[in-house]
Amino acid sequence: MTRSSKNKQQRSGKQKSSNKRPPKKDALWQQGQRQHLRSILVDANAKLNPLESIPSAFSSVPLSSASPRIDGSSANNTPSPTEQNDNGVTILRHFSSPLPPNILHQCLCMFRENMGDMYSSSKWGLDMEQKSNEMQHSDAKFLMVLSSSLDEESVDVAADSNDATTDVNINDAECVDAMKPRENGVEETINHLYDKCTVLGFVHFRYEYDDCNYPKHPVTYIYELQVHSNVQKLGIGKKLMTIVELISLNLNMEKVMLTVFRSNVAAMGFYERRNYKVDECSPSNFTGEENENCDYEILSKMLLVPRQKK
Repeated sequence: MTRSSKNKQQRSGKQKSSNKRPPKKDALWQQGQRQHLRSILVDANAKLNPLESIPSAFSSVPLSSASPRIDGSSANNTPSPTEQNDNGVTILRHFSSPLPPNILHQCLCMFRENMGDMYSSSKWGLDMEQKSNEMQHSDAKFLMVLSSSLDEESVDVAADSNDATTDVNINDAECVDAMKPRENGVEETINHLYDKCTVLGFVHFRYEYDDCNYPKHPVTYIYELQVHSNVQKLGIGKKLMTIVELISLNLNMEKVMLTVFRSNVAAMGFYERRNYKVDECSPSNFTGEENENCDYEILSKMLLVPRQKK
């Protein structure tokens, strides 16, 4: 689900009395707070491979292997999620924008399959060009569960063969993080490796400020959490959310936030079970017909106790 500029427009009304605005901070405190938040975000965005900071037990993938088709063919032609693929592995990878073309294409197809009807019936409408631009934003981060037709050792060897010129090691989960402008042939080689991968699930997130009244918290904002229809209810979504929360803690993010349609009962239940609550910035906390009839909520989960004014 998208964090949209429409969110800010919806929150233009007065806040309900049950959620009083915090007292205004003095100018010196506000300046120090902004500098503090900015420093946290700079450090977070500079981290090439946040998976390094979490125990390997948490980053293990719940599936041994699965390779659903992503070419638009009928679900009846896709293999079973539990079908074994002796020639491949299921791996977890972290990416920063830009995504390899094949990976981006699969993510967009998955979004359209899972969410297309819901977006089309919403006030926002379905705009795949906007979604594509959103996923290619310079601040976009991703965790991907990939099924590869190559075994992991082969992927490592292929990456190592280019290591002298690219400084990329795919096994370090930072292939795209390390990608800087380089020879077209080298970039094509990296993209070709990911042509042999199938996206089973992904989460798109960014490190931002919250924007309720004035910035108070550095937050990880989840823009999208999607799992391929053939491997849903196997723990991939839970795994991705757990890892995002662990990464966020290690990078001093105080909250995780996201936007979800009220009509998406399954998603609302999924986040509620993970202790996400309606955030004070959500449209339902503001008066006015536009806010009260809004078709989405902003949910959040506090991870760290925020810095207090001295």
